[in-house]
Amino acid sequence: MKILTTILIVVFACAGALAAEGEAGEQEQGIFSGSFADAVWTVLAFLLVLAVLGKTAWKPLLNSLKTREEHIRQQIETAENARKKAERMLDDSKHQGLMIVQQAAEQAQKQGQILAEKTRQEIFAVKGRAQEDIEHARAAAMQQLWEQAGDIALALGGKVLERTITSDDNQRLVQDAIAKLKQQ
Repeated sequence: MKILTTILIVVFACAGALAAEGEAGEQEQGIFSGSFADAVWTVLAFLLVLAVLGKTAWKPLLNSLKTREEHIRQQIETAENARKKAERMLDDSKHQGLMIVQQAAEQAQKQGQILAEKTRQEIFAVKGRAQEDIEHARAAAMQQLWEQAGDIALALGGKVLERTITSDDNQRLVQDAIAKLKQQ
């Protein structure tokens, strides 16, 4: 940068000296009315400034712009890849969510079937126990009925025969009466 500044100062000093020399020769000059030497020195100064700027400023500036452009391109590619990856992950998540919901529905249906089967089995078990209880109660009631019928028959038999029946006779008569009633 110091070199560039030094060169620019020298070029402008030379151009200024040449312009002052040309002004001494002519009194009235316009902006475009210079000598051929002034034009040559101006072109040379411009080319020198252009060369110096090209080496010291334009190349680094262009390299910096190219680097920045490449960095931005990489960031865009990275963002695009991240977007695609996010979309894939979203699709995978949706698919997994659907699978989880489907599995939960299947498990709920299986649990419902298992509970229904258990309930059905419990109902049949309760019904079976109730039927057994009813059968036992009916058998007990029938036994009690037979015993009462036997007692009534003994009482009637004792009155009809007018004799006292012993407990063995009583048992035999009750058993005979029960057997006959069961056969009928």
